[in-house]
Amino acid sequence: MAIIENAYKWDFTSTGTGDILDARGVAQSLTFGIETSSGCTATVQILHRMWSSAGPRSVMSTVNLSTGAFTTAQFLGPLDFVTARVTDKTAGSTNTVTVYLKGN
Repeated sequence: MAIIENAYKWDFTSTGTGDILDARGVAQSLTFGIETSSGCTATVQILHRMWSSAGPRSVMSTVNLSTGAFTTAQFLGPLDFVTARVTDKTAGSTNTVTVYLKGN
């Protein structure tokens, strides 16, 4: 059984970039679960940056989700600084996007 070494969650009610997670040294592989609420469609990116949390980030994955959808993106590390960004989303405060992260 894998031992979870880190876990994090981003909640989005609008477009934008979530808080940056320092993943250095806490996990060899990262699994992101991306979910939209029942009335929400969205385009979500998983971003990465090496050595520093500042500056431009690379896009490791872009997913387009329909309403009430869930998808998974997995990456092998080591990874340094990671975050999620919602680039497009159905308008409305009840239309949420949740990005889960687990690493081991």
